[in-house]
Amino acid sequence: MYLSNRIRNISFWALDFIKGSKIKNHLTDISKILENHNGSNPKRQQHINNLINHAVSTTLFYKQYDKLKNIEEFPVINKSIIQNNFNTFQSDFFLKKTKHKVSTSGSTGIPFYLFQDKNKRHRNTADVIYFFQKSGYIIGEKLYFLEAWRHFKNNNLLKSRIKNLEYIDISSFESFQIEAFLNKLKNSSKPKTIIGLPSAFENICKYFEANGSFNSKHFNIHSIITVSEFLNNDLKTSLKKHFNTKVVSRYSNEEMGILAQQDPNDDSNCFNINWASYHVEILKMDSNDKAELGELGRIVITDLFNYCIPLIRYDTGDIGAFETPQIGNDLYKFKTIEGRKMDILYDTSGKIISPHLIHTIFYKYFHWLKQYQFIQENEKEYTVKLNIQSSFPNEKELINDIKNDFGNDAKVSIIYVDEIPPLSSGKRKKVASNYTKPD
Repeated sequence: MYLSNRIRNISFWALDFIKGSKIKNHLTDISKILENHNGSNPKRQQHINNLINHAVSTTLFYKQYDKLKNIEEFPVINKSIIQNNFNTFQSDFFLKKTKHKVSTSGSTGIPFYLFQDKNKRHRNTADVIYFFQKSGYIIGEKLYFLEAWRHFKNNNLLKSRIKNLEYIDISSFESFQIEAFLNKLKNSSKPKTIIGLPSAFENICKYFEANGSFNSKHFNIHSIITVSEFLNNDLKTSLKKHFNTKVVSRYSNEEMGILAQQDPNDDSNCFNINWASYHVEILKMDSNDKAELGELGRIVITDLFNYCIPLIRYDTGDIGAFETPQIGNDLYKFKTIEGRKMDILYDTSGKIISPHLIHTIFYKYFHWLKQYQFIQENEKEYTVKLNIQSSFPNEKELINDIKNDFGNDAKVSIIYVDEIPPLSSGKRKKVASNYTKPD
């Protein structure tokens, strides 16, 4: 490790030691649980029991469930329930204590915020360190964060420099900006990690394909971590080729923290779930019954460490499926994470279609496209928005490809646009749905 990075690393842990090793103790607990598989059952159950006991004794919402002992007997909650009963979810114990506010609009566009207590913040920091380490990043090394920072002002440049963190704005990630970023990577021989949206990395890979003037050996990238959007296999392969490094996708949300992350050494692309800090369930799409292994369902999370506003069985709005666990290991993995329930797609016969399929349909047309968006309007009508390079001679072929997967009776409209605007979060949704299948 370079001296300056080493000093940052030592300083971080020295400061934590002075403050009582709170982050270090959480990191030790996380490591023991996630790397001990079945042997960690008692510890995980203890975390669940502690949360339940706290919730039923200090919050108005959960006091009515004080007779329940099994977490799966508690009601499933969502953003609307929390918003409509916000005060009753707050723990009496933390009303006058220091709290940290976290907020998100997510893909729904609905403002939503929570409070977290100090111990939850320490746990989140430890989670971040653990999963960074698993991807190859070490505290003190250079970290580039690619996000839409157009409304973000870094008012503490000194703090960022101390952390060795640099924000790269991708609000309009044009070729000259990509070239400047790649030169920045090339001009520093120190090890570095890049974290950001897959759409930003997709633009970088397109730049490589068009120019190919950079040698990845000069970059010294330890790892690439993608967040917030779906990382498809083609982009993952391209990133590995161009940057000569490990690439993983991370699943997290603002209201809780890191929920799962891919293992860079596992070619299955499954996600290792953060069972140390969360209890995870997958419930059926139309009921609160458990989904079968491999069956798509609603991802429901219990945050084991936010005692300020306890969230037991919180429906994230995302859908996914568990992988069948290996023999002797009950720490299930996510086989797939499909994104928001509201953006689930259906073919013309009502069968669920994975949003991930859309990428495979559009992949062969990428060299004609700057951006695309696929929208299901109703039961059998679909809209495709295309932001093209100059021309697109394959409109009929694309429509036929869509009909092959969605049904010959699908009505597909192609609309050409100059820009597909991002959400307030900076994400550009490639898949959206305005259709709700009737029960």
